[in-house]
Amino acid sequence: MKTEIAEKAGFCFGVARAVKMARENAGDSGGTVTYGMLIHNRDVTEELKSLGVDTVSSIDEIKPGTNVIIRAHGIPADEEEAIKNRGANIIDATCPYVKKIHSIVSGAAGSGADIIIVGDPNHPEVKGINGRCLGRGHTINSVEEAEQIKSDILSNNVVIVAQTTLRRDFFKKIEKILKKHFTNVKIFDTICSATDERQKAAAELAARADCMIVIGGAESSNTKKLYELCREHCENTVAFENDKELKKYIKQGKFPAFKKLVGITAGASTPDTVIKEVYLTMAENNEMNFAEALEETLKPIKSGEVVKGVVIGVTPTEVRVDIGNKYDGVIPFNELTDDTNADINDLVKVGEEVEVYVVHVSDRDGVVTLSKKKIDAVKGMEELKTAFENNEILTGRVIELVKGGVVSIVNCVRVFIPASECAERFLADLGVLLGTEQRFRIIKMDVDRRGRQRVVGSIKSVAKEESEKAAAEFWANAEEGKKYTGTVKSLTSFGAFVDLGGVDGLIHISELSPVRISHPSEAVKVGDQIDVYIKELNKEENRISLVRELKEKKAEEFWANAEIGKHYDGVVKSLTSFGAFVDLGGVDGLVHISELSWQRIKHPSEVVKVGDTINVYIKDMNKETGKISLGYKKEEDSPWVKGTENLHVGDTIKCKIVRILPFGAFAEVAPYVDGLIHISQISNERIGKPSDVLAIGDVVDAKIVEINNDTKQIGLSMKALMSTPEEEADASEDETVSYTEDSSFTLGDLIDTEE
Repeated sequence: MKTEIAEKAGFCFGVARAVKMARENAGDSGGTVTYGMLIHNRDVTEELKSLGVDTVSSIDEIKPGTNVIIRAHGIPADEEEAIKNRGANIIDATCPYVKKIHSIVSGAAGSGADIIIVGDPNHPEVKGINGRCLGRGHTINSVEEAEQIKSDILSNNVVIVAQTTLRRDFFKKIEKILKKHFTNVKIFDTICSATDERQKAAAELAARADCMIVIGGAESSNTKKLYELCREHCENTVAFENDKELKKYIKQGKFPAFKKLVGITAGASTPDTVIKEVYLTMAENNEMNFAEALEETLKPIKSGEVVKGVVIGVTPTEVRVDIGNKYDGVIPFNELTDDTNADINDLVKVGEEVEVYVVHVSDRDGVVTLSKKKIDAVKGMEELKTAFENNEILTGRVIELVKGGVVSIVNCVRVFIPASECAERFLADLGVLLGTEQRFRIIKMDVDRRGRQRVVGSIKSVAKEESEKAAAEFWANAEEGKKYTGTVKSLTSFGAFVDLGGVDGLIHISELSPVRISHPSEAVKVGDQIDVYIKELNKEENRISLVRELKEKKAEEFWANAEIGKHYDGVVKSLTSFGAFVDLGGVDGLVHISELSWQRIKHPSEVVKVGDTINVYIKDMNKETGKISLGYKKEEDSPWVKGTENLHVGDTIKCKIVRILPFGAFAEVAPYVDGLIHISQISNERIGKPSDVLAIGDVVDAKIVEINNDTKQIGLSMKALMSTPEEEADASEDETVSYTEDSSFTLGDLIDTEE
């Protein structure tokens, strides 16, 4: 009779990790306990107890300062928080695969999803998962429960996860049912790969064996599932917790003699020592003892080997991997990827199975250096060869500038792209490609003189092909007057070239701005997206003339709505000695120099400059000639309005004589505002000439007797301040006389001033 151990049997990495952590913390001065059975194996529990690591089943038993090891199955969030509140130090030995499920369900529940957990509701792992679902978890463990779950969940936002030790064929049945119930379901196959591999190996061995022995704790879920699976393939399947139970069974004569093969498998919580004892009991006369068999399955790891492992930790600089060896493996960041800008957390996740290359084993330091990128590069190179043969288009990020070109990464392989192949047209500054995603083809694969594989790519070939396709589409639909949104591609002294999508058009410098500019860079820069119109097309010469606005259309719209007195915000386009031309949007109007300021100016530049936006109104217009006269000055800013806003008839003011005429004297009452003191109002006695009493520069007191806003004239009287009350009363009975009316003086009077 031959005895054979299944290829995958015993401790999984999660259980091994938990036991290792418990042993390392045994004997701590503060005391160490496990919250619940660390794993479902009484032998291990007894061993840990002998080392000083007790098991507590209640949080109330935990004392402050104690090290509390969280079992491999994990616990609910509220229990973890309660342990922290007891003042204990948590050592989290939760299996990384289970941790991954915690992350999935807490994130999904936080976004409003309902969680369906497929597994045993009484199993500690499932309880821990459900305790991370924020009250939105539902557990099912049978086909019947899967059929009924629809009535408990009204939402269609559903996420499904599985207990890590579940049988995959059972999960597939449940998955099929739930897909019929929920159309918007997200399914995560969270069955542990080690569990899956253990079950496959056990099934394969059971199919060949006369008898199968399944070893594991009575409370172990994955051991129970192994027993069920083996029983399906081998009727003579028995289960024991350890060698003592097996020997008792044999001693009672219950274990029959088989001539061919007895297979042995074990649950994830079964130590190697227990498997060894069972094996030795069954294989006393076998050619290979257990020690040799164990040594065969745990050969020393060597540099150059390719192994599989599970990610158990991620830091900013490295990834730790359980590779089933006495040492954990470490993948330095530079052995994970060549992309220095990559986020390590986007590349690998805790609980993920990875295939790695053993770079170096240091027994002295207890470190196994691994490389993932070497393995990925080998696989990637095969994919690139296929892409090269099929002329496929690839996408990769440019990560480095090198002599003569750039380097991109695709499928973990460095691809060199020469400068001549970096763009459809020559690209002077290759730096603009750094950090960007680019589409390219592999145009060459060979080996350099050092025997290294070299891969050469071309962005140009893809860009040219896409440009030709886009150009054909453009010319098929292009027409004069059509509007496009394009990207400024390059600038010259005479204009800007704009990419319209496969073809370039030119905007002349005169069309880039409403004001005169000396270079296109004053209006646009490379990379700007701007709206343009096609002014002229010439398909034969592949020439496209563009404008930023269709002036004819703008002018038509303007004249359709223009009217005298209407205000516009216009841009000063040019200045002349006689005024400023203002762009009103398609047409130009003139603001005469006299309309720019209430004060006398010598040139329009004293008030406005080219490029200014000013508010103007139409004073006059002629559609036939296209001439538009504009006003700019505002009445409220005039010297008359500002000067008289605080003046009232009857006010007494001081004023300065500025001009003397035969019929009276003009006095300044405010800046640029004069009032007239008629000759009859200079004195209460009759005088011959105003100059007999007044001289230019005299400051006199006068009374405002009239303000005429229509003629913008002010009447003043010195005489009113000399009259007695009786004379004023007599004067008020006389007919009121205006001293500011045009009839009061003539142009000749103004010219014929006294010498």
